[in-house]
Amino acid sequence: MEFCDECGGMMLPSNLDGKKVFKCKCGAVKPFIEEKSESYKLTTKIEHSIRDEVTNLADVMEWKEENLRSTIKNFKCSRCGYNKAHLETRQTRRADEGMTI
Repeated sequence: MEFCDECGGMMLPSNLDGKKVFKCKCGAVKPFIEEKSESYKLTTKIEHSIRDEVTNLADVMEWKEENLRSTIKNFKCSRCGYNKAHLETRQTRRADEGMTI
C-alpha cells in the first residue's frame, strides 16, 4: 500500500503509458517498485458477491426485536402496578459519548 506524499491519501494501482504506477485522487503519481511487489499483493480475496450480503430491512428489524430487546425481570411499576418492562438503548450523540437509556 502506498500513500501520497502530497495529500496523505491512499494511492491506487493504475497503468500510465504501459507502466505500472500508483495514482492519487489529487493527481500525484508514484512509480511501481518491483522490489516492494510482495507487499502490494492481496492476502485475502472475497469469493462471494456483495448481493449475498444484502438483506431485507424487515428481516433485520425482526432479528433485532427477537435478539436485542432486553427484558427487566422482577419489575413492578409503583404508579400503575404493571409488571412488564424492557430496556432500550439509542445512540443519540456522537460515538465518543455515552448512550441514552
